[in-house]
Amino acid sequence: SSTQATASIEKESLPTIADKVIHPHSLTTHQSLTTHYPIHSPGASFIKVHFDKFQLSKGGSVTLRSPHSNESITYDSSENGPLFARSINGDSVIVEWKTGEHPDQAQISIDYFMAGNESATLSQPNLAADNSGLFSTCGINERKDVACWSDSHPEKVAWSSAVARLLIDGRSLCTAWRVGPNNHMITNNHCVSTASELKNTEVWFNYQRTTCGGSLDTTVKVMGDQLLSTDYTLDYTLFTVANFEQLGQFSYLGLDNSEPSYGTGIYIPQHGAGNPKELAIESDQNGSGMCQIDIASTNGRGANTDTGYFCDTIGGSSGSPVLASESHKVIALHHFGGCENQGVKISKIWPQVAPFFDNQLPVGKKGGTPPPQDGVIQRGQSITGITLSKGQQKRFILPASERQAAVKISITSGQGDADLYTLSGNPPTKRVFDCRPYQSGSNEQCLAEPNAEDLHIMIDAYSNFSDVTLQVE
Repeated sequence: SSTQATASIEKESLPTIADKVIHPHSLTTHQSLTTHYPIHSPGASFIKVHFDKFQLSKGGSVTLRSPHSNESITYDSSENGPLFARSINGDSVIVEWKTGEHPDQAQISIDYFMAGNESATLSQPNLAADNSGLFSTCGINERKDVACWSDSHPEKVAWSSAVARLLIDGRSLCTAWRVGPNNHMITNNHCVSTASELKNTEVWFNYQRTTCGGSLDTTVKVMGDQLLSTDYTLDYTLFTVANFEQLGQFSYLGLDNSEPSYGTGIYIPQHGAGNPKELAIESDQNGSGMCQIDIASTNGRGANTDTGYFCDTIGGSSGSPVLASESHKVIALHHFGGCENQGVKISKIWPQVAPFFDNQLPVGKKGGTPPPQDGVIQRGQSITGITLSKGQQKRFILPASERQAAVKISITSGQGDADLYTLSGNPPTKRVFDCRPYQSGSNEQCLAEPNAEDLHIMIDAYSNFSDVTLQVE
């Protein structure tokens, strides 16, 4: 039950995804201007090199690069002391040292590296427990690659580009996300709680598959920078990243500080188990078949700090945003397993972080690839064979030029239950519409008076349906 979710969350329970490989090696110049040193770890998904000594002379630099791709990172003489370099994807990395003006004054030595082991999470008994010691996949696992939802839920996919995977200290996993247009990110306190920890945290954007079950997209990696605010009881950390300018292509999320209410539709983009980004949208534990708020308020690390839901998560999902399906605003910060799973209410977190946003609730913006355009339909046209699964939507636009006289929009025949929505000027939602007959079955009609605006039409699958005909006359 949700009351069990007060179980402790310890750092040691974070899922890990890399093996430490002791690898002492001091780089020497051999009287040359550039020294190359290859590192290979068969089967590794990434290599993250730790330098116990990193002292460059003026004009010197060290570049770590992949022999198989364009990925690289360069450090110059502004770095001094031990250095945990940013990871390079793949099982090989080349360390390239350009010696600079006084190579005899430089010292570069490696003591170990982390070898990414994506399969390591599969054998961790605590993984399914989502860091709380409690089971967090509720019923059948319904988390899927974001690309699997691109046709049925394009809006949710677009908003999810704000979400990133965290690689903490080269081995531990969590999730984080952009909030507002400026350099602000949020994750859990039990993921990252100190400034030194943050400095050794990588933030991976766009770590996702290009198609459902397909190959990986190009990942954009930046490092954690400044810890702005953190709290144990509310289990959040607000932080910034270095090289923020690299993130302009990605969405950023807005916040909703109202109290969650039972039945509100939700979805959770996440990097559970460190997987390429997944979306949890459906829930076999709910009568609607969709994720929703199942307990409006419950105890977390504090009294009534949390809200509960059956939406599937897993270890590594900690720090994920819980978004309201209609507004696409974040209403909770996921942090507990337990079925119901739990997130800290934004209404509790907001008073602590508001000064970093000039006390104005941040508004989100979609980035990345826009969702498919609505199909254009003309007066007198019929579209047949419309088939959707529960929760999916199909949209059309009747241009304003076709609305000089009243128009009737109807859906007919078919199996299952389709719902018709219309709205002038803007796409309708389940809450905002001009017409919604809301009849059982798939036979509904709306009348629209003459208007100088486009008429937006939405067909929503209340349940699976097939062979529905849309007619405009």
